[in-house]
Amino acid sequence: MMDLYGVLFQRLLYPGWETGLRRRPTLSHFRELERSQWCSLDELHAIQERSLRSLLTHAFTNVPYAREKYAAAGLGLGDIRRLEDLRKLPLLTRKEAGDHLPERKSIAPPFPAIDKSTSGTTGRPLSFAYDLGSEYWRQATKLRGYSWAGYQPGDRSLHFWGSPMLRPPPLPQKLKASIDHSFRREYYMDCTERSDEALARVVDKIRRVRPRVLVCYAQAAAHLARYVNRSGCRSWQDIPVICAAERLYPADREALVEAFGQVFETYGNREVMLIGAECEAHEGMHTSMENLIVELIVREDGRERPAAPGEVGEVVLTDLHNYGAPFVRYVTGDLAVERPHGRCACGRWLKRLEGVEGRSTDTLRDGEGRPVSGMFFNVMFAYLSDQVREFQIVQRRDRAIDLKLVPAASWDDSLLDAMKLHAAKYLPGVELRPELVTALPPDRSGKLRVVVVEN
Repeated sequence: MMDLYGVLFQRLLYPGWETGLRRRPTLSHFRELERSQWCSLDELHAIQERSLRSLLTHAFTNVPYAREKYAAAGLGLGDIRRLEDLRKLPLLTRKEAGDHLPERKSIAPPFPAIDKSTSGTTGRPLSFAYDLGSEYWRQATKLRGYSWAGYQPGDRSLHFWGSPMLRPPPLPQKLKASIDHSFRREYYMDCTERSDEALARVVDKIRRVRPRVLVCYAQAAAHLARYVNRSGCRSWQDIPVICAAERLYPADREALVEAFGQVFETYGNREVMLIGAECEAHEGMHTSMENLIVELIVREDGRERPAAPGEVGEVVLTDLHNYGAPFVRYVTGDLAVERPHGRCACGRWLKRLEGVEGRSTDTLRDGEGRPVSGMFFNVMFAYLSDQVREFQIVQRRDRAIDLKLVPAASWDDSLLDAMKLHAAKYLPGVELRPELVTALPPDRSGKLRVVVVEN
């Protein structure tokens, strides 16, 4: 049956709001991305090169931290002429990005207008900023990536997502978000609790809402799919599932195909939003080349080189449209594998990632043994980046959790009691043992495991 509201939203309501009333170029960017996705690889590289030159001209001139850092490396704007020259610029580490945010902000338009923070998978909360122009490109890129799964604005969508906040938003902000979600027909359910009872409530919601698409944390989707398959409760035709935020393993994909029919993996982070998305050919995740330059690098013996196709490399990003507080050669802390360059079976030349490593967060257990997403703490600390520099969760065999915290200068001891109360809501029957420490040493691989579950 024709979805009249969906048609009305896509053809009239959304364009009237986004383009007409708000005067935002999101939809014009989206149309441009729909065209450029069919460009040749050479044409895509030319788009990136033009955007990179414009970004670096701005950064060299108007961003104090970039100007000083590049000058210290003996580099001027004339040294970066081609995409290959980008590798001459020094890397921007996560620590540098956070420690030097004031100096990384532009002193000339466009100024940063949006401030956000993220805990990430490294356990080090990060505050960052970007301008409105970047926001419009991010939204357009998301629209295109999700459209490959058949998702169009205004379609009924169920978001099985993480939402535990230690500090609830003000009532006006909460009301505005609720109205926006209703307007867009976006239904949200907290994926933190994953008991059979909680998953049964999600199934009931699917039956009542009849969504055109599911948008889920990858491991939350896998838990839901296994429950559906185990209980034999599937009563719907195929529903595309867009997976995000965590790594999707082959066994997870098999369970999701059985439960829902179609799976589309995505990869992104809060710093730049959508980095890669799977198309209908299911041959890797196309990177958002018109919005980002995605490098995979290998550092060894004090040197840096590009990772070869099929080789695991560190993900390094350059956001081509964030002029407010640029991310140029930003080391995300993620590891990924790139597919050999070539045309996808879908016809697109956009470069593809084979898979992303190190994005899976271990599943915790409450006092009754019910699964709870380890992303619970990542989401919570994303809103406390001003008070917590780093954190690590270790769940012991007796299910008690040791929470190690490296406090920031504005740390307040009253947060300890608030954390215990908040954790008790999602992890009943589990003792939370916070401990303030001066540092969290990485493991032998050089990475800090944020969530560790003893077996």
